[in-house]
Amino acid sequence: MVSAETQAQELLATLDARLAALMPQLATTAGEASLCMISRSTGPVDGVKYLEGRMAVLSELKRAVRREPAAALAVVADPIARQWRTDLELQRERGAVRGWVAYRAGGVDELDELLGRD
Repeated sequence: MVSAETQAQELLATLDARLAALMPQLATTAGEASLCMISRSTGPVDGVKYLEGRMAVLSELKRAVRREPAAALAVVADPIARQWRTDLELQRERGAVRGWVAYRAGGVDELDELLGRD
């Protein structure tokens, strides 16, 4: 049987790998500009915000796994997924700028892929 600590370390490694895979995509999408400069100079770029949302939710999951290392992925991820879905719907209902909708959509999509909810 795999210990909770080993299971948590394996999950953290998976989350780190997913974050690492997103970095080159974000760099390509953002070009040479820093994320804060994109927002200041041209406004948010939807593709950048989408990838940023994917990365943000992975970081949030990592923090949750560290807080609850004995919990299964679904137990840790479900409340986060509910919150991101709720926030996405609120952004859409309120007519938020496309960048914020893209950010939340990226997080929801990342969670769906990770949890096999395509």
